[in-house]
Amino acid sequence: MRLSEFKKDNFLMYPFLASVLIILIAFIWAWFGLAKINNLLILHFDSYKGIDYLGNKSDVFSLTLFPLAVAIINFLLAKQIYYKERFLSYFLSFGSAIFSLLILITVFVIISIN
Repeated sequence: MRLSEFKKDNFLMYPFLASVLIILIAFIWAWFGLAKINNLLILHFDSYKGIDYLGNKSDVFSLTLFPLAVAIINFLLAKQIYYKERFLSYFLSFGSAIFSLLILITVFVIISIN
Protein backbone atom coordinates (compact mmCIF):
# COMPACT_ATOMS: atom_id res chain seq x y z
CA MET A 1 0.00 0.00 0.00
CA ARG A 2 1.25 3.44 -0.86
CA LEU A 3 1.66 6.03 1.84
CA SER A 4 -0.20 8.67 -0.18
CA GLU A 5 -3.36 6.54 -0.14
CA PHE A 6 -2.90 5.91 3.57
CA LYS A 7 -2.62 9.64 4.34
CA LYS A 8 -6.05 10.39 2.89
CA ASP A 9 -7.90 8.62 5.71
CA ASN A 10 -8.19 11.28 8.44
CA PHE A 11 -9.51 8.84 11.04
CA LEU A 12 -6.25 6.99 10.69
CA MET A 13 -3.65 9.72 10.36
CA TYR A 14 -4.84 12.22 12.98
CA PRO A 15 -4.58 9.81 15.94
CA PHE A 16 -1.06 8.82 14.90
CA LEU A 17 -0.03 12.46 14.53
CA ALA A 18 -1.65 13.26 17.88
CA SER A 19 0.23 10.36 19.44
CA VAL A 20 3.59 11.64 18.24
CA LEU A 21 2.69 15.17 19.36
CA ILE A 22 1.67 13.96 22.83
CA ILE A 23 4.91 12.00 23.18
CA LEU A 24 6.89 15.08 22.17
CA ILE A 25 5.01 17.18 24.74
CA ALA A 26 5.72 14.57 27.44
CA PHE A 27 9.43 14.53 26.57
CA ILE A 28 9.72 18.33 26.63
CA TRP A 29 7.70 18.51 29.85
CA ALA A 30 10.00 15.94 31.47
CA TRP A 31 13.07 17.76 30.18
CA PHE A 32 12.09 21.09 31.72
CA GLY A 33 10.30 19.68 34.76
CA LEU A 34 13.23 17.59 35.90
CA ALA A 35 16.03 20.00 34.95
CA LYS A 36 16.74 21.14 38.51
CA ILE A 37 16.56 17.71 40.15
CA ASN A 38 19.89 15.87 40.55
CA ASN A 39 19.01 13.12 43.04
CA LEU A 40 16.90 9.97 42.71
CA LEU A 41 13.31 10.33 41.55
CA ILE A 42 10.24 8.64 42.97
CA LEU A 43 8.83 6.62 40.08
CA HIS A 44 6.21 4.61 41.94
CA PHE A 45 4.41 5.27 45.20
CA ASP A 46 1.97 2.92 46.89
CA SER A 47 -0.30 4.10 49.70
CA TYR A 48 0.26 0.87 51.67
CA LYS A 49 3.99 0.29 51.18
CA GLY A 50 5.19 3.82 50.47
CA ILE A 51 7.88 4.41 47.89
CA ASP A 52 8.34 1.28 45.79
CA TYR A 53 10.59 2.28 42.92
CA LEU A 54 13.29 4.93 42.59
CA GLY A 55 15.02 5.92 39.40
CA ASN A 56 17.03 8.50 37.48
CA LYS A 57 16.08 11.07 34.88
CA SER A 58 17.05 8.58 32.19
CA ASP A 59 14.29 6.25 33.39
CA VAL A 60 11.71 8.98 32.83
CA PHE A 61 13.10 9.78 29.39
CA SER A 62 13.06 6.11 28.42
CA LEU A 63 9.46 6.06 29.61
CA THR A 64 8.71 8.67 26.94
CA LEU A 65 10.61 6.84 24.20
CA PHE A 66 8.78 3.54 24.66
CA PRO A 67 5.40 4.83 23.41
CA LEU A 68 7.15 6.35 20.40
CA ALA A 69 8.37 2.88 19.44
CA VAL A 70 4.87 1.49 20.03
CA ALA A 71 3.33 4.23 17.86
CA ILE A 72 5.78 3.53 15.02
CA ILE A 73 5.12 -0.21 15.17
CA ASN A 74 1.35 0.38 15.28
CA PHE A 75 1.64 2.76 12.32
CA LEU A 76 3.48 0.17 10.25
CA LEU A 77 1.02 -2.56 11.22
CA ALA A 78 -1.98 -0.36 10.44
CA LYS A 79 -0.48 0.50 7.08
CA GLN A 80 -0.05 -3.19 6.23
CA ILE A 81 -3.55 -4.30 7.19
CA TYR A 82 -5.49 -1.21 6.09
CA TYR A 83 -7.32 -2.81 3.16
CA LYS A 84 -7.85 -6.18 4.85
CA GLU A 85 -9.04 -5.07 8.29
CA ARG A 86 -9.83 -1.38 8.38
CA PHE A 87 -11.37 -1.56 11.86
CA LEU A 88 -8.16 -3.01 13.29
CA SER A 89 -6.19 -0.20 11.67
CA TYR A 90 -8.45 2.33 13.36
CA PHE A 91 -8.11 0.45 16.63
CA LEU A 92 -4.31 0.59 16.40
CA SER A 93 -4.31 4.31 15.64
CA PHE A 94 -6.65 5.30 18.46
CA GLY A 95 -4.93 2.85 20.80
CA SER A 96 -1.61 4.56 20.16
CA ALA A 97 -3.11 7.96 20.93
CA ILE A 98 -4.69 6.73 24.18
CA PHE A 99 -1.46 5.00 25.23
CA SER A 100 0.51 8.20 24.59
CA LEU A 101 -2.00 10.18 26.63
CA LEU A 102 -1.56 7.76 29.53
CA ILE A 103 2.22 8.19 29.32
CA LEU A 104 1.74 11.97 29.40
CA ILE A 105 -0.31 11.61 32.58
CA THR A 106 2.40 9.35 34.04
CA VAL A 107 5.12 11.89 33.33
CA PHE A 108 2.97 14.63 34.88
CA VAL A 109 2.50 12.57 38.06
CA ILE A 110 6.22 11.78 38.31
CA ILE A 111 7.12 15.46 37.95
CA SER A 112 4.47 16.58 40.45
CA ILE A 113 5.58 14.05 43.07
CA ASN A 114 9.22 15.02 42.80
